[in-house]
Amino acid sequence: MKTGGRILVVDDNGIFRNLVSTMLARLGYDVSTADSGESGLSIFLKNKFDVVLSDFEMPGMDGVAFARSVKNSSPLTRVVIMTGSDTGTVFSTENPAVDKVISKPFTMEEIGETIRSVSGQALCA
Repeated sequence: MKTGGRILVVDDNGIFRNLVSTMLARLGYDVSTADSGESGLSIFLKNKFDVVLSDFEMPGMDGVAFARSVKNSSPLTRVVIMTGSDTGTVFSTENPAVDKVISKPFTMEEIGETIRSVSGQALCA
């Protein structure tokens, strides 16, 4: 049973991307995935998502550049950056495109709470 919300997970690490996708699906979200910022942006522009989760460090388009592109196209879409780096590094650019940062590794409860905190109850059907 899907409890609500479409989420796009973008991460160049296939194992981690699949793990996050599985966790979110178990929490009741409709999940799509992409292996790069470029492919994530292509998928994002063709679909509607409530929340986008992106890795911070990816080859090519990094997570912050991806977040900017998402916000340029859809300012109300919530963007969460997943990082193994210091979370301050992500915000060092004072980028309004990033709504929240979650540190890797995280538990299913932590990612669920993060999604709820950024999306509230205003998820698309």
